[in-house]
Amino acid sequence: MDFKTTYENLPADIRTAFSPGFVFLVFPTKYQHFPARQWTDEQIQAYFKEHFKSSSQLIDYPELRLKQVRVTTQPDLFVAVPY
Repeated sequence: MDFKTTYENLPADIRTAFSPGFVFLVFPTKYQHFPARQWTDEQIQAYFKEHFKSSSQLIDYPELRLKQVRVTTQPDLFVAVPY
């Protein structure tokens, strides 16, 4: 499933919770978020390199005011960064 479709299929209360300054992760069985206020794209990528031992790519969706973090070793992980 692509990023936009996955986002649109999230429960409404999860989508409503999306706000700038946080990174939202959706695992197959749980939802998580953590604060990342004023983090640069490089800092976000460094977080995933440290915690998942993987490179990542940021993809901008200006129409959604979201960035997707695509973690190389975690293809089923949905990561969104609102802005």
